[in-house]
Amino acid sequence: MTRRLIRLIRQLLAIFHVRTRPRLIAATLACQAVLIGGGLLWVFGEVRHRTALALQDKILDQSVQAAGSFAGALQSLGVGELVCGSVDTARAQRLIEDVRLPAGGVICILDASDRIICHPRLRQQPDLCGLDLSNFEVAGTAGTTRLAHLPRHVTASGRMKVDRSGMHYIAARYLPDQKARILVQQPESGLLALGDAVSLGNVVRVGAVVGGLLSLTGVASLVLIRRHDRVLERINAGLEDQVRRRVGESLRARHAIIFGLAKLADCRDTDTGAHLDRICAYSEALARHMLDATMTDEWIENLKLAASLHDIGKVGVPDQVLLKPGSLTPAERRIIQRHAATGASTLEAVRDRLGDDPLLDMAIDVARCHHERWDGRGYPAGLAGESIPLAARIVSVADVYDALTSARVYKPALSHDEAIRSIRADRGAAFDPRLIDALERCHEVFRSIRSSLADEPAEARRAA
Repeated sequence: MTRRLIRLIRQLLAIFHVRTRPRLIAATLACQAVLIGGGLLWVFGEVRHRTALALQDKILDQSVQAAGSFAGALQSLGVGELVCGSVDTARAQRLIEDVRLPAGGVICILDASDRIICHPRLRQQPDLCGLDLSNFEVAGTAGTTRLAHLPRHVTASGRMKVDRSGMHYIAARYLPDQKARILVQQPESGLLALGDAVSLGNVVRVGAVVGGLLSLTGVASLVLIRRHDRVLERINAGLEDQVRRRVGESLRARHAIIFGLAKLADCRDTDTGAHLDRICAYSEALARHMLDATMTDEWIENLKLAASLHDIGKVGVPDQVLLKPGSLTPAERRIIQRHAATGASTLEAVRDRLGDDPLLDMAIDVARCHHERWDGRGYPAGLAGESIPLAARIVSVADVYDALTSARVYKPALSHDEAIRSIRADRGAAFDPRLIDALERCHEVFRSIRSSLADEPAEARRAA
């Protein structure tokens, strides 16, 4: 290492032909830059290594403490045996969603068979429910063992490889009263990033001291320039973070307002209950199970919000028609059907004011076309096949499923299986065959959504 640095310095001096003061200064600065750079790289590696070792022990201790604290929280709530679908499990799920761990860590609860029943991302990723972790191998101080074989009388800790998520630091604590296991997971990648941040901070401080010492050698100007540049970089980074944060807050506020307005319009139909929440969840599940690589996460997030606006045009339907308890006359049906065009034109007016926006474009398609049919017999335009926007085709399936499984004053609710059979029968007629294939893959997710977002009884809503 030393010989290579000396050789590199000689080459730099030869390049500059040190004969004049400017060239001497330039050569000196270049040599010092090489020495400083090599030193900082060494310091960074050494600090990173030591920090990683310290973090590992500390995170394992913190994971054990987090497991103990969460177990105490469950005890204080009086939570009993945890089984899938129970009230106590729902309470534990809400408690888990409120827990925040550093570096992307999570707490989940496994049942007696070491299958996930509570997870902070369970609402966004329903397929996590029931995921079997029993055969995952945990490396601890006593060697490697499967998760299912961890001791139950103590809180065990170690490292576990999670599919597609890499290595995790974990702590597992068995709860005999709940017949379940708390699992605290800390992703190694997040902790290494945290360690790198700490290491980099130490290196920056060392670099500042070295810069101060170099100022005594007559290169104070270079030190000041470098320090000035670093300040500007930090300022720019801070401004970028602030801009990203403000943009994120604005988007969240916009989405909340849009969903609130959709809810407000939906309140006119007293039978809908949690209709919008379910439509959004059904639409997301269908989109994610279509196995279409062109559907990005951003597209699906827009779809969830656009789905909530599918019936926004019902604001323009008179109460005597919208809330009529019996069958509609042909004239009344035509009035109801106008809500698709009304909703689209309303959203188009918003877009005219705001300009082009992917979310509004999708919401307009959904509002106008969610009653179109694959065979061209729908309304308002009689579109068919691929000419119907994909987002509208997805919401159409979600909307029909929710209508079939919801009770109305003029009809009883169908069971999940009956509704799936009814929709399946309209494959290639009312619905895109690809979407029916996706529904076959995720219909159990639909069942779970229907159960978790069930409507309150009408009497309860009126009393509220």
